[in-house]
Amino acid sequence: MTCVTHPNDFVKPVTGSVLRTEELWLQRHDSTLLMYYFTANKSQSAVTIRVTPCESPILWTLSVLSTQDYSEHRIPYKKYNHMGPQRIFSFKGNGEESFSFIARSEGYYFLDFMSLESDTSFQVFVWTQGDESVPWPTLPEDPRVDVVLVEENKVDLSWESSLGSAGAEFEYCLFINRRHNYKTLCATELNGKKEPDYPQEYLDTKAEKSLKIITDKSKSKVHSYPTSYKKAPGMMGDDNFLSSKTSTGGQRMCVGTSLNATIYGLKPKSLYYFDVFAVNPKDGTSVAYTGTFAETKPKQKSQLPKLPDEEMVNIFLKRKGVKIMSIDPSPRGLKWLFVHSCLHKAHIQIMVNGRIEVSRSLQGAHNFKLLGNAKDNIIISLKSSRGGPGLVKLFTTTAHGHLPFSNLPPDINMSISKRSCSSASVTWTGSGPGVKYCIYVRHLEHHLDLKLIHKHQNSCLNTNTRSRAEKVVCRHAGSQTTSEEHITDLKPGKAYLIDLYFIGLHNNTIKFPSQVVKAQEWCT
Repeated sequence: MTCVTHPNDFVKPVTGSVLRTEELWLQRHDSTLLMYYFTANKSQSAVTIRVTPCESPILWTLSVLSTQDYSEHRIPYKKYNHMGPQRIFSFKGNGEESFSFIARSEGYYFLDFMSLESDTSFQVFVWTQGDESVPWPTLPEDPRVDVVLVEENKVDLSWESSLGSAGAEFEYCLFINRRHNYKTLCATELNGKKEPDYPQEYLDTKAEKSLKIITDKSKSKVHSYPTSYKKAPGMMGDDNFLSSKTSTGGQRMCVGTSLNATIYGLKPKSLYYFDVFAVNPKDGTSVAYTGTFAETKPKQKSQLPKLPDEEMVNIFLKRKGVKIMSIDPSPRGLKWLFVHSCLHKAHIQIMVNGRIEVSRSLQGAHNFKLLGNAKDNIIISLKSSRGGPGLVKLFTTTAHGHLPFSNLPPDINMSISKRSCSSASVTWTGSGPGVKYCIYVRHLEHHLDLKLIHKHQNSCLNTNTRSRAEKVVCRHAGSQTTSEEHITDLKPGKAYLIDLYFIGLHNNTIKFPSQVVKAQEWCT
């Protein structure tokens, strides 16, 4: 790889077989671009570009200009501006992305960077030695960080080994904070150019200096990072791990080659986010595992509210925060839980004796089967997935037949078919015996009445607000798997809002997502 000069300071050369550019800064302006270039000789057939945004999303592109079009020793500025290079790759987002290509001829390769939301920084690597010994770790087939155990002031984590690691070649760093998960290691580092926009009171003030970690290799000294690895400011080492506080309101710990960690010194009854990064200390490259979060247990003196049996409970979720409740176990060891997220996706976590049994985002209605014994400690936590307010309905029972909907379909959806100028058919997956279904049709004055459509997206709405004139049919469901109803008396060319409701025990309702259908203009 050779370096060339240019009279325009806007274009900067990239040099070296492996390059790590530290804290390259982008400002958010409509026309602000940061541009770098490098050259590839014919002997350098394989080139890999890897860009790591630091938190905020960026747009970066890779373009090429052949050396046949201009001078051997200098890039002609006017020709570059007027001809324009040929774009061969583009990426937009805040995650790491790599691109590999074969340099079949000599040429100048241009890297353009633009910030999409706010002032930010990024890192870029250029690798020209093929794919046999790439300097960054590779994620395993299952890149998740698993929460093994949760207590009042500690959390046990584990993860799988990075692929291709041998001995101490790749090491691991953890990041603990109270805000969210991070996609890149540099997003967690101290950045003096950007002040945090939120308070830093995220770790126990009494435990900041005593926050400790134990691994399966805690008795052996952590491998020292060579001088080629540029540690973040304030990072210090001891016999067990490397640790530093960062301006992101969290704390980073490096644990060498260990594949598990127990973090002590956390606040009771607090939500923490955990990220693990595989690091190549020689070249400073890294890759992020899929992060996780956990709610530490409350102190023993505090009592969690209990979810009553055989009673529908409405849980209102705020934009931030977590709702935590306990469930009394069944003496027979079997319990059923009905969860209905009405407005948006909600994340539910079910813990039994400190172990996470269920952790998923859901929308609509779902039944969960909880197996255990009479001494189990069952904790449920709910959190709005999209960060907005939400409503979740919960119902527990020891009898499957007492569930509001004992046989929920796997997909709460319906389809419209056989459309003509005066009719259409509605098809859906049946809900089983004991459930009544109702179909309502409303004429839309405008084909895209967005306010009305949005108003009908709450899947917990019942039929009390619908007029009798809009009701097409109400029947008790049979045992068939698929059901269909034919809607008539539609007017040619008119648009209609079609709603399907399931009505179960005690008038509990599941409303399907609304469908807009337009009758055909002409009939033959």
